[in-house]
Amino acid sequence: MVKLPEFTMRQKLYDSQHDRLVYIGEPANEDFWDNQWERDERLVRRTNHFVRRHTLRYLDPPACVIDAGCGLAHSVFSLHKAGFNAWGIDFAAKTVDFVNSVAPELKVRLGDVRQLPFQDGFFDGVWSLGVIEHFFDGYDNIVCETRRVLKPGGYAFVTAPAMSPLRRLKALCGSYATFTGDSCNFYQFALSQQSVIDRFTSGGFVLVETRRRGGVMGLNDELKVPLLSNIFSAQHPIVKGLKIGLDQILTPLSFHTQFYVFKAV
Repeated sequence: MVKLPEFTMRQKLYDSQHDRLVYIGEPANEDFWDNQWERDERLVRRTNHFVRRHTLRYLDPPACVIDAGCGLAHSVFSLHKAGFNAWGIDFAAKTVDFVNSVAPELKVRLGDVRQLPFQDGFFDGVWSLGVIEHFFDGYDNIVCETRRVLKPGGYAFVTAPAMSPLRRLKALCGSYATFTGDSCNFYQFALSQQSVIDRFTSGGFVLVETRRRGGVMGLNDELKVPLLSNIFSAQHPIVKGLKIGLDQILTPLSFHTQFYVFKAV
């Protein structure tokens, strides 16, 4: 059984000034992520079909691609197996050490996505999977570093929790407590889609594609219906097929994350 993401149990506040949700709980620092991820080699050597598929839509192997904030590096493994010159970087030291011990063929380094240890124009593609939302003071430096290490014409692939119609409706109805500006125990934001697009376009990118993801996850995060929790976590092929169908129906209303593809100009 797969454990539900921890964010489903966090308090959410609405920041009307910036049109975003603020998740409060344990801060998402290095120690948090080191303790969050299970040390299992199978979690490193598993295919991230989403990353593999969308990278291949825009880039051909052996293009140079990094997952900036790679965690257990299954995205790096997937890109490596697909023939890309794949790299990963993360600031969770114990996790990076574990990945290097069980998959030494992967190029995974300890480092900070806000100060990437690579020369200008080193990469053809940069992935940022659920990273930018964890910085209370903003992610301007991540955008700048992403643009710096990308070649002109390279691609940034970005995912982040988003303000779905369901979340906007709940905010309008006053279902969330009001955010007062206190950053204590900050975990993450759910960002407005336009704010992400505006920030990347002002940082030297043009938007190529955007799509919504995770209708079941988003509905479960907001309503916490036991049946949805069981569907989300189930591994039986029939139930997983049901989840795919429900996702297609629910995603326009309750998507959890937004996926963006930006091109460096």
